[in-house]
Amino acid sequence: NKYYILDLRQDNSLVKWLVDQGHTVFLISWRNPGPEQGDLTWADYMQLGPISAMEAIEQATGEKSVNLLSYCVGGTLAGSTVAYLTSTRRGRKVKSATYMTSLWDFRDPGEIGVFLAEPVLSGIEAKLERDGYLDGRIMAYSFNLLRENDLFWSFYINNYLKGDVPAP
Repeated sequence: NKYYILDLRQDNSLVKWLVDQGHTVFLISWRNPGPEQGDLTWADYMQLGPISAMEAIEQATGEKSVNLLSYCVGGTLAGSTVAYLTSTRRGRKVKSATYMTSLWDFRDPGEIGVFLAEPVLSGIEAKLERDGYLDGRIMAYSFNLLRENDLFWSFYINNYLKGDVPAP
């Protein structure tokens, strides 16, 4: 999505800007889970994601600590990881942490809350219990509806009703 700050196009790239400022940058990306991840816990995600990445960075560069920059659910995961590392006296592995659009207080989920009525939550919980994961397409559809004029209806109107060719 071209509106996200982590756009990797050279003219818009935060990564390029950071590298140009002299920072060494490593990226890890969220992977939408499938059936093979159905048994993973949040602790597994911390170990297999940020903690393993920090170990790989230390092995590759010799740096014993990192500056974390995280986004969305990655920020929630990064914050949990920092708390865990601090509780196990390894908090110095993280020099600084920046959290962009990261949810911390799940009692107020923000705009997505319009989709979270009790029957919807019960259905999601039943699906998670049955499958072990939530299909990323469900999340994408929900987030697209939050900006329905930009991300949903414009495609329907322009591509289907008007017959316009979608922009690349």
